[in-house]
Amino acid sequence: VFRGGEQKPYQAYTVFDDISELKHAEEELRQANECLTSANAALADADRRKDEFLAMLAHELRNPVMAIRSAMQTIRDKAERNADIQQATYVAEQQVKHLSWLLDDLLDVSRLTRGKIALRKETVTLQTIIAEALETTRGFIDARGHVVSVSLPEEPVHFEADSTRIIQVVGNLLDNAAKYTPQGGEISVTGYCERGEVVLCVRDNGIGISPEMLPRVFDLFVQSDPFVARSEGGLGVGLTLARTLVEHHGGSINAHSEGSSRGSEFVVRLPAVCSAPFASLR
Repeated sequence: VFRGGEQKPYQAYTVFDDISELKHAEEELRQANECLTSANAALADADRRKDEFLAMLAHELRNPVMAIRSAMQTIRDKAERNADIQQATYVAEQQVKHLSWLLDDLLDVSRLTRGKIALRKETVTLQTIIAEALETTRGFIDARGHVVSVSLPEEPVHFEADSTRIIQVVGNLLDNAAKYTPQGGEISVTGYCERGEVVLCVRDNGIGISPEMLPRVFDLFVQSDPFVARSEGGLGVGLTLARTLVEHHGGSINAHSEGSSRGSEFVVRLPAVCSAPFASLR
């Protein structure tokens, strides 16, 4: 509005701005957000139902496995003088033990994704953790004909952890090394203290990990070699569980490999007050 003398308007302009496209874009954005919200809700629901199914599956399978284990022990007790039955029973028991290990991992992955696992920390020693982890995997490692070497400090290394869970972590790493290393391979376990951390390394001279697979090796249900995993047994949950449990302890785990057929190494770091320097002990 333009005003002249005595402030009387003598000319006026009206400007119109067409914002139809802007409103149309806003409506499209709103609809896209609604679709995204709906998709996220559906994905979360599917993920929840997947976790519930895995938990139910593992739980339902554990009962018959325990019954089979009990029956095998009864057969072993009744067949003390029959070497063939003793050997067959031993093989069956080892397979049942391995199946139980897989079911426990599957159940624990489901629990962890739902926040159902609480750590029970206590003072433990690195030496005891490794010894018990080796004991749990001894049958599978021996069956594959692998040679295991262990290098640890002479003095006990103490740190705070849930012993059951850390044994599970180390056991999964040993199981993974044994599975992906050809018959008669070499596995080394090294532990030491470094700048206030407990460091544990599990190394093998197996099939290695390709550069493409290395970033995904800890992802759920991912297997570096599905053919080997199918032939040896495995669900692709062991490394996922190991990483999650280590992170729940405030630590980290990393995988290293120079490529296919070059072996692999997994390094676990956990917070600790180290009192022992590195020393080799075979």
